[in-house]
Amino acid sequence: MAINSWCKILILDTFQKLARLIKQFRSKGPNLDYLDEQDISRFSQFDIIMSNQEEVKRLLPDILGQALARAWIDKRFLEAFINYPVEILERGGVFLPSTICVEFEKKDTARPKVTVYETSNGRKQKLLELKLILVAEQ
Repeated sequence: MAINSWCKILILDTFQKLARLIKQFRSKGPNLDYLDEQDISRFSQFDIIMSNQEEVKRLLPDILGQALARAWIDKRFLEAFINYPVEILERGGVFLPSTICVEFEKKDTARPKVTVYETSNGRKQKLLELKLILVAEQ
């Protein structure tokens, strides 16, 4: 019985030392607690509300670049963005004028492509076309 008590004390002491080591290790690393409070589906900390063609041409390429990059590595995001590009942008805090439409295209092994159109008087005018291209350098 004395050996059993001694084993329990030894195990408890070992776990306490291990817990202290883990705590020390964690305290030396970066504090990433703030990530729990962030919504990673957003494209910016604040909503981006575009009201005209000039704002779309100036702001949307960077945002769609983020979306294309994420679509490249996240299959669930890719499927959602293919089917609902405007809705995904809105969920991410990006709001487009009602005259702007976004089409996402992914054919077989081709790289994904996003085309942005402005519609007026029943006609579509292409404003932007983006593709994510990977370039390897030596």
